[in-house]
Amino acid sequence: MVKANFSLNLNDESFTWQVVDPFSDRAAMEQHLNDFCQLYAQRPFDNTGGILFGSAFAYYYFLKKIHPKTLIESGIWRGFSTWIADSALPNTNLMCLDPVLMMPLQFEAEYRPARAGYSTQDFSCMNFYSELTEQACVFFDDHQNVMPRLEQAMNYGIKDVILDDNQYEPTYHESITHLIKQNHPVLPLLFSHIEDYYLFPPLVPPVAEGCPLQPIWDTVPECLQALHLNLDDELRYTWMTYLRLKPKTLLD
Repeated sequence: MVKANFSLNLNDESFTWQVVDPFSDRAAMEQHLNDFCQLYAQRPFDNTGGILFGSAFAYYYFLKKIHPKTLIESGIWRGFSTWIADSALPNTNLMCLDPVLMMPLQFEAEYRPARAGYSTQDFSCMNFYSELTEQACVFFDDHQNVMPRLEQAMNYGIKDVILDDNQYEPTYHESITHLIKQNHPVLPLLFSHIEDYYLFPPLVPPVAEGCPLQPIWDTVPECLQALHLNLDDELRYTWMTYLRLKPKTLLD
């Protein structure tokens, strides 16, 4: 059985799910939002072209809930997501992976905390040891096809996974949402390896095309208004998703 916050409606009699809502405590969500708005006001730079407020808050929320001993970020670019993790999890080991770092790029602004470990190796090439991965979470913001990434995570023994860009719209990488949209025959196999599957809801209307969830708030909360952001950009929906994998098996 898979716990999810919406009905997956797979055409497979062997597949069962339980609909639960981990975001139902609105008072707790509002407190998380207030805390994050205060943090976001201190952001090291405006992350044009990268993770913005809506996705950043979803990432912050999931990190606070999971609180892993080690966080592996696959795809870091300028390091904005690393800043969120560094701020939210001051005692968590940070491992930042991005092959693009081997290129002589010059960013106008970036965030590279001294306590984080960095590698230009792809996630698939890392030689993680089991003592690390058993209590690790991996964040995929690397725009790679999701099935190989989840297989790699399971082979490493990682159970907690956060996906950015698990999106509905067509793009050059295949997401779980794409597979659900297509009612792909691989879905029963895929979800047989997943215990929990939670799509972060939109913060406010309008709801993105294909999103099965209602917004958390009907209007923009005051703490968010106080940041004076371009909300059309900052609340752009990127289908941030948390999933928990079952113990190590292979996707055949």
